[in-house]
Amino acid sequence: MIEASGSAPAGTRWSRRGPVRTAGLAFVCFITALAVAPTAEAGNGIGNGRFLRLKLPPEDQIAREGPAAAQERPARLLEVCPVDRPNHYIDDFGAPRWGGGFHRHQGIDIMSPRGTPIRAPFDGTAKESASWAGGLGVYVYGERGFVFNAHLIRLGKLGKVRAGDVIGYVGNSGDARGGSTHDHFEWHPSGGRAVDPFRLLNAACQGIPSRPNPPRRSTTFI
Repeated sequence: MIEASGSAPAGTRWSRRGPVRTAGLAFVCFITALAVAPTAEAGNGIGNGRFLRLKLPPEDQIAREGPAAAQERPARLLEVCPVDRPNHYIDDFGAPRWGGGFHRHQGIDIMSPRGTPIRAPFDGTAKESASWAGGLGVYVYGERGFVFNAHLIRLGKLGKVRAGDVIGYVGNSGDARGGSTHDHFEWHPSGGRAVDPFRLLNAACQGIPSRPNPPRRSTTFI
């Protein structure tokens, strides 16, 4: 190599610039590492802290339930099915009714033969009810709300009851007289208005039926 007069040797010039080049390269590597390091979700990445974490493919990720998923799965509020087998029901909550004037059905009719036992679905207090529409009925008050059973043929245990105690028997009293025997079943969470108990019944009665059916019109059941 031909060097200009008065200039430092090539090896000397490189050694002077070495620290600057090294510092610059380290800075670039640091910025690059921060920019490309992904933030993996807890349980679905490899690594920890601010270091590089690898994103796992969807099939290997851990499924985590959020509030929406929890709402999709019905809570097991009913510890036992309120009506013994054989029984059948559809989701007729909210269906139109005309007995005593137009109104919406406030429960689900669980069809079953006359005399089939009706059970307390949870621990609580059972109280008798009687009306022209519901006929002979029984309430069960629990910690999270109450249920109402109507059209009974006779009562069972009243007062303090445990889940599974027989509190009455299926009939067709009230405005169901002359019609099919069934238990008109209502669920009132926190003692408020009636809400659709279809999914709760499915959970307690082993998933029968498997999906909602279109509501049927009726002029006799409350």
